[in-house]
Amino acid sequence: MPWYLWTLAALATLIAVGWFVVPSLLRALIKRRLSNYRVEVTVPDPGRPERLTSPRRVAVLGGGVAGLTAAITLARRGFEVELFEANAYLGGKLGSWKVPLPGGDEAWVSHGFHAFFSNYFNLNRFLDSLGLRREFTSIGEYVILGTDGAEVRFGALDTTPVFNLFSLARKGVFRFRDVLKAPARDVFGVFLEYDERETFARYDDVSFADFDRLTKLPPRLKLAFNTFARAFFSDEDKLSLAELIKSFHFYYLGQDGGLVYDYPVHDYEPQFLSPMRQELDRHGAKVHLSTRVEHLEALDRGFRVNGSAFDRVVLATDVVGARSVVTAATGLPDAVKAPFAQLATGQRYAVLRIWIDKDVREGFPPFVITDREQVLDAFATYHRFEHEAQTWAKKHGGAVLELHCYAVPEALSPDEVRTALLGEFERFFPEVKGFTLKHEVFQLNRNFTAFHLGMYRHRPGVESGAPGLVCAGDWVKLPFPAMLLEAACASGLLAANALLREAGLREEPISSVPPRGVMAGLPQPPARKQLVPGAGKTP
Repeated sequence: MPWYLWTLAALATLIAVGWFVVPSLLRALIKRRLSNYRVEVTVPDPGRPERLTSPRRVAVLGGGVAGLTAAITLARRGFEVELFEANAYLGGKLGSWKVPLPGGDEAWVSHGFHAFFSNYFNLNRFLDSLGLRREFTSIGEYVILGTDGAEVRFGALDTTPVFNLFSLARKGVFRFRDVLKAPARDVFGVFLEYDERETFARYDDVSFADFDRLTKLPPRLKLAFNTFARAFFSDEDKLSLAELIKSFHFYYLGQDGGLVYDYPVHDYEPQFLSPMRQELDRHGAKVHLSTRVEHLEALDRGFRVNGSAFDRVVLATDVVGARSVVTAATGLPDAVKAPFAQLATGQRYAVLRIWIDKDVREGFPPFVITDREQVLDAFATYHRFEHEAQTWAKKHGGAVLELHCYAVPEALSPDEVRTALLGEFERFFPEVKGFTLKHEVFQLNRNFTAFHLGMYRHRPGVESGAPGLVCAGDWVKLPFPAMLLEAACASGLLAANALLREAGLREEPISSVPPRGVMAGLPQPPARKQLVPGAGKTP
């Protein structure tokens, strides 16, 4: 064989080997850099006792995910737990209640569809301890539907951080030439550099709208960014860029589970909340529903809640309740109250559950994000996955759907929000035009935590500063990145661990995605300090 053919064969072999070896090596390096995508924050000491030997009374204020996590954890360990919940049902934003339907039927409704991601390490472990994930189903595909009918699907993306960005480019979400030229070139790196201290010091006073104006995001990439931004129930000009960076790190760039998630096939009450109530009852905990905390008083030793004495208190209400309870409490120092006075709610959010006589076209997963015109952010086809809704649809025909708006424009009245949701729904799905609305349940609330500009520095932590008063909820500043349901559960475990540690007991395990991004700690591009307000701040 001539020498040049040997040379070509050798080059082809090197290219073929490199094609497989180099990516594998890079994946291994990324995984190592990101601590194998999972960090054990708390490792229980097996030498410590598991249960109390003398009684301690704990009041848990709030029966959402954070409160239920703390209450069940402490009740299992021998604490005398009393849980106070203002609603007539448990679950908070995971809560569910019955409504009558025409014809004598009944249906469970809730605050909206929830996703359970693989990196919800603590929530998934907590649910597994109760056997509550046995009937979970994978969404299979993550879909964003544009106003022009175009679909962006994310189910087949590479799940390795950094490589998943190349997948987005192959999907046509952005072009590399758009992000490799200034100013985007000097700015996009912030999403790979997450570090709690540095990120919030530099970018908590910069809005997502500022970032968008600076980088001139391509339409499809902006649509993907908006999907994450909507988790904060905030318009772009109010949302902290630091919180958005944390979101991308937590869900996409700091773990290898991808965007595909699981969901339950039953309503939250039978699937989650009833078993949790049974677990509390089994361990002797008392549950007070429809009971607001009218008064919290700090005593020399312990607390008084609505006139009853307790050794310790877990404050696990929503952000509205936390601000109200603490600022009105007696016996707490002003320094403890001050951060709670600055807690704020995000914008209003709307959920419209409808029972109609027509169905949307096939081919969509149960939950789809929409690029809203004015209000419609997402919709869910409950009759295609939830057993209770399926029963109604088989009996009556048609569909059971849910329409969501995560940041309702302030200028719109409740009637205008409802009308706009239905109108946009028909425009996205013209096949249902002229549908008959058989029943509806419309909710318009403002009780979600605000993650607006500059708020992070004032956010309370798990330890309130008052001995014996610990905090849990998605409004709590955590020592590791977590969001939404996972943040609520993790904060409940941290609050319970604080009381277990104080009692000399074994703590519960707590896990997290890595606390820093793959490029954290590397020097910033010099141009960024001139481009981004706050980028030059020294943490």
